[in-house]
Amino acid sequence: MVSTGFEARIVELRDGTKVHLRSITPEDEPLLHEAVAAMSERTVYFRFFSPIKRMSDALAHRLAVVDYNDRFAIVATTHKPGSKERIVGVARYDRAALTDIAEVAVAVIDEFQRRGLGSVLLAELARVARSHGIRLFQLIVLPENREMLGLLRKMGWIHQAKVVGGVYEISFELPEIA
Repeated sequence: MVSTGFEARIVELRDGTKVHLRSITPEDEPLLHEAVAAMSERTVYFRFFSPIKRMSDALAHRLAVVDYNDRFAIVATTHKPGSKERIVGVARYDRAALTDIAEVAVAVIDEFQRRGLGSVLLAELARVARSHGIRLFQLIVLPENREMLGLLRKMGWIHQAKVVGGVYEISFELPEIA
């Protein structure tokens, strides 16, 4: 088994819902397809900047296969008795070549939004990234994605934001690991 630098665990969201956090694996490709299918058009558009109806197999593969250092992803899953595991949120980073900077993305299926899952995923991803020598996260956010902008403000992580081509380009330094 590959060491990913992330210890799987159960976390409780603001409303008491429990989710399992773990590193993504290549076997998660079908679960990524299902997660995107469970998202509203709006959520998909905010994450991929495109109104995709179904995630391509190539994209699912690219998102599920990471090296656990320069490319890393954490998934939040649920598993009800009698049903299979499903992904309800994902946070990932991709390091820019030969730098300590990474692009970050977070997506949470609609029924799990506004419960604190995005904050949990982003904080955990930042902790892992920092342990892998990443100092700065960058992301692009559509101006109408008030949820993501609010999440970053709430966490105190908008250090630099500029509008370029109609989108926010945001960067923030990662907090030191405690």
